[in-house]
Amino acid sequence: MSILPSNKRACNLNLWHSVIHPITKHFRQKRGRFIRLNFPNICIWKICDLGGSRHFWEKLEISDLSFSNILIYNISHGETDGYLSDISNKIQIHIYDGHTIPAKDGEFDLIVCNSVLEHVHPHERRNLVNEMMRVADHVFIQTPAQSFPVEPHFIMPFIHWFPRTLGFGLVHLSPWRLLSGPTQKNISDYWWGTQLLTMREMQSLFPTSTIRFEKFLGITKSYYVIS
Repeated sequence: MSILPSNKRACNLNLWHSVIHPITKHFRQKRGRFIRLNFPNICIWKICDLGGSRHFWEKLEISDLSFSNILIYNISHGETDGYLSDISNKIQIHIYDGHTIPAKDGEFDLIVCNSVLEHVHPHERRNLVNEMMRVADHVFIQTPAQSFPVEPHFIMPFIHWFPRTLGFGLVHLSPWRLLSGPTQKNISDYWWGTQLLTMREMQSLFPTSTIRFEKFLGITKSYYVIS
């Protein structure tokens, strides 16, 4: 197994981020407008970001948002820190076990869970949803749609529609693999730890919530859950 030197991996990660961040910023800004419209009091609310990052909030560009009101719970530091600026340093970050959110019932006004559900094992998703509903009065959840032809994590078309073992072989040819230079373990962990959800699965997890659709070129790119 070939492992890139640490300086080479860092260079490749910077290359990947230079490509992917302008793309995600466009969609995050649209997402920020959607959140602001549907939760008009967000600027005074106490917010829990489950599995998120500081740069996510920077890209939303919600005016008058108080970063000191935001608390991130994540299972590791990973990409929790910002890439754009230091303006989001007021956001607190706490590492937790990924199962029980260390918060009281109804402690938050809003919980935001962006591009996280697809990284949770299918058998554990119900518990995570129950936890989110427990700790917050309102929720905003986004997750990529399995029906969209381009797999957004690897920026490769159709790879998530193939049998999983075949997809694992093809992911080695993906832009993500070529630009970020991950180790073989990184590739394996990321591929097998990512499984996009279908609309049927979303309806099963959120039978009483409103599910909206984020579109790109008329095709559903992501699901939004608001409650």
